[in-house]
This record gives sequence, structure tokens and C-alpha cells, in this order.
Amino acid sequence: MRTIKEKKSIWITCAVVNAICLIVLIFFVGIKLPSFGMWFYTWQYDINDTYAVVNMEPEDLHQVTRHMIRYMQGHLDRDDGLQIETVVGGQTRDFFSEIEIRHMVDVYDLFIVGLLIRDILVILLLFTSIFFLIWGRTHMKILFKAWRYGSAGVILILGTLVAVIAINWHHAFVVFHEIFFDNDYWILDARVDLLVNIVPYPFFITISVFIGVFFAVGLALLFAVSTILRRRLGR
Repeated sequence: MRTIKEKKSIWITCAVVNAICLIVLIFFVGIKLPSFGMWFYTWQYDINDTYAVVNMEPEDLHQVTRHMIRYMQGHLDRDDGLQIETVVGGQTRDFFSEIEIRHMVDVYDLFIVGLLIRDILVILLLFTSIFFLIWGRTHMKILFKAWRYGSAGVILILGTLVAVIAINWHHAFVVFHEIFFDNDYWILDARVDLLVNIVPYPFFITISVFIGVFFAVGLALLFAVSTILRRRLGR
């Protein structure tokens, strides 16, 4: 009777788990870079003329943004950690309104869940990778095949999803919020809520494009690397 390590089904399962973890982590990195990157916000503020729109000095808005990023990363208290006093139009005031804080609490929860999933995926990726490196060197073709088919399949799905979103961005934006938020706190008024002015529609369009392109490039690289490695093993 073959041992567990000799069963092909075990290696197929480990390879599939490894590929899924790797693909999702590439996607998460694509989200993290702009969402937690001050460079992305300042870039968008310049393009969208945000400083003039919210009537704030760059250094004041940057301070608020860095505070907001730390909040989304889970470094501040969930319920009371977001609010920050700043200067708007020459007047000192709290930056976030009550409804904005309620919405950002939901955003906080979403990111915390995402960070938890990321940590679990990293552990699974490391475990399955070590499993292959120590006991499964003769089964590496199975791993590279999972990477190749997994990345190719997700690229096809991503292409279809991009086409659907491009047809009606506004509808996709609304559907996204209806899926991930169980209230209407995300519906803000640009006349009174500053948050919707620092991250307007163009901001979300750009961040979506960035994430999509980053993910697509990552999947293409994974496909290319897995194809090369499989061919080398076949020689």
C-alpha cells in the first residue's frame, strides 16, 4: 500500500491550494499598494485638483490621509480612532462627519477581514511550498501545472469581468457596495462630506484599473514562470 506522500491526489490537492493562495495573494498585493500607499493618494490629489476642491493645504490633507491609512490598516481604534482635527478653508474642524465615520468603520472591518485572510493564505502557501520542497520534488510538475492552469483560468475570468464592468462602471460600483456593505452609509453628499471629495469617482476608477492591471501582469508572470519551469523539468 502506497504511503500518503506517494498518492498523487495528495499532491494535486496541495498544488491546487498553493496556486489558489498565490493567485489571491497577488490580488491582495494589488489592493494593498494603492490603498495603503501615500504615493497613490498624492498622485490622485494632484490629478483631481483635490486640494482646491476641499479647500485645504497639501500638508493638512496629507496628514489626514496618513491618519486614514493607519486607520484602515488597523493601527487605530475601530470606533474612535478615525476622527482627526484639521484646517479646512482656514477654519479648524473635525475632518470626518458622523456618516463618514460610520462608513469607514465598515471599511475598517472589510480590511481587517482581508488582512486575516491574507495571513491564513500566507501560512497555507508556506506550508504547501515547504511540503513540495522537502517531500515532493518529484511532483513539482503538478505544482507548476496548477500555477499555469490557475493563472490562465483567472486571466480569462478577469478579462470577462473587466468587459462587464467597462460597459457600466456606475452600476458595477453600486453593486460592489451593495455586496460588501449592508447599509447606505457609503452614499455620501459631496456638498457636505469631504471624504467623497478626496476619493471621488475618478479615484475609484483609477484604483480599479491599477489593481486590474497589477493582477493581470502578476498572473501573466506566474503563467510564464510556470510554463518555463515545467519545460525545464521535462528536459
